[in-house]
Amino acid sequence: MSWKRSQIIVGLALSAALAGGFVFMRLQPPQIDVVLPLSKNVVTSIAASGRLRGDIETNVGAQTSGRVKRMLVHEGDRIRSGDVIAELDTDVLSAQVSQAEVGVATSHALLLQAMTQLGTAKAQVMSGQDVVRTAKATLQQVSRPPLASEFERLRADVEQAVAVADAKLISANNRLLELRSGATKEERDQAKAQAQQADAQLVQAERDLKRQRALVEDGAVSRSVLDNADTVYKVALRARDAADAKLAQLLVGTRKEQIAQAEADVRVASVTLIGAKSSGLAQLQTLRSQPRKEDVLVAQRKLAEAERGRILAEYKVGEAEQGVAVAQTRLKDAERSLQVALRRVADTVVRAPFDGIVTSVVTEPGGITGPNQPIVRLVRSQQPEIRIDLDEVNLGKVRTNQIAKVSCDAFPKDIFDAKVTAIGAQVDADRGTVEVRLVPLTSPSWLRPGQTLSVNIVTDTGTQRLVIPLTAVNTIGGQSTVLTIADGKVVTTPVTVAAPGPDGVPVLTGLKEGDAVVVIPTGHKAGDPARAHKVSGVKS
Repeated sequence: MSWKRSQIIVGLALSAALAGGFVFMRLQPPQIDVVLPLSKNVVTSIAASGRLRGDIETNVGAQTSGRVKRMLVHEGDRIRSGDVIAELDTDVLSAQVSQAEVGVATSHALLLQAMTQLGTAKAQVMSGQDVVRTAKATLQQVSRPPLASEFERLRADVEQAVAVADAKLISANNRLLELRSGATKEERDQAKAQAQQADAQLVQAERDLKRQRALVEDGAVSRSVLDNADTVYKVALRARDAADAKLAQLLVGTRKEQIAQAEADVRVASVTLIGAKSSGLAQLQTLRSQPRKEDVLVAQRKLAEAERGRILAEYKVGEAEQGVAVAQTRLKDAERSLQVALRRVADTVVRAPFDGIVTSVVTEPGGITGPNQPIVRLVRSQQPEIRIDLDEVNLGKVRTNQIAKVSCDAFPKDIFDAKVTAIGAQVDADRGTVEVRLVPLTSPSWLRPGQTLSVNIVTDTGTQRLVIPLTAVNTIGGQSTVLTIADGKVVTTPVTVAAPGPDGVPVLTGLKEGDAVVVIPTGHKAGDPARAHKVSGVKS
């Protein structure tokens, strides 16, 4: 009895204990998994995707229209700047060059002709100015009255002319008287003496000439001495002949024809004297009558004609200058046309503008191309460039020279560095993005133009931050919150977070070390009783 009673008592006690424990458990708050924020060195970056491009990607074509004659490159060829890519047919353009050269030569000839005409016109102007000056001087001269000095000079000239004519008349009369009276005995004796002296001088001159000729033949004297002796001999011979002629005339006596000639000379001298007197009187009368109205009118007409000639010559100069200007303009136009034609011929040779790779041949030989049509597409691959479209909200975080980590889905483990080189100056209003350009610091062998790449621009190389799991953060309308457990209750805590990384979400403000952060806030709300159940590890 007592043993059974004891079992019953023990059973009742156990039942009571179990019932009490169940009630206690029902009265305790539920446990919620929490983590404590970990302090870590967080690297902040901005992720984006972009494509690899050459720093110059362009269609290369000719600068002129024509048919492709030869293509010297193929797809995949690596070419250098200046290499010939293609050549166009030049038959038509060469004909244009020849035509332009003819135009230049013709324009040169026209310019030369115009300049010659201008020179002639200027010479005519100068000549016309001289004529005008002469006509003015003449008009001035005939318009003024004579001066006293002119009267004196003219009177002296007239007197001198009359005196000369009178002297000639006296000489002619004397000659006539001598001829009529004949020669005297003294004149005949004197003439004989002169003839004898001339004979003696001739004999002496002949002897000297023979002696000098002999000396010259012997080499004793120079040839010039002989020449002087010969000259002296000839003079003596002429003097002897003249003396003989005079003596013969005196011996023969005066002939009738000599007297007739002397009488004629007297008449001529008389007429000359009368003419000198009458001419002098006429000149004096003419000088006294100046200025004469008719002379002034004639001089005025000549001056007017000279002025008209000068004006006409100046007008011709203007026309010639205009012709030169027109010819110069035509020459310049012709030279420009020639330069254009030569440039178009030069443009038929298509050259590479830079080193690069031919990615495609657009126009084959025989095809027609033009200034706006590509022949090949050329990509410069020596300096590749990555271009990404970045959300404009990140503009304040990106700067040039920042380093980015770049990868490709096809080669996920082969990550290389790139540097930000340019940030677009304009935001795309439709997409809200801005273009950012980066240059790879190293280029893997698999890198190809046009390739899609993942880019993480490092904006902060390392800062100590509290890190929590991505699941703990709830973001609505740009406002982020987390649930924490404090004093046995769930509490809503506003936080500021950065972009998530491989270790979780960096918390900028709102939490401190030791805060119990609910790992999964779904199903919980602020004010709920709770007990923190700490779990290890923070993963995103």
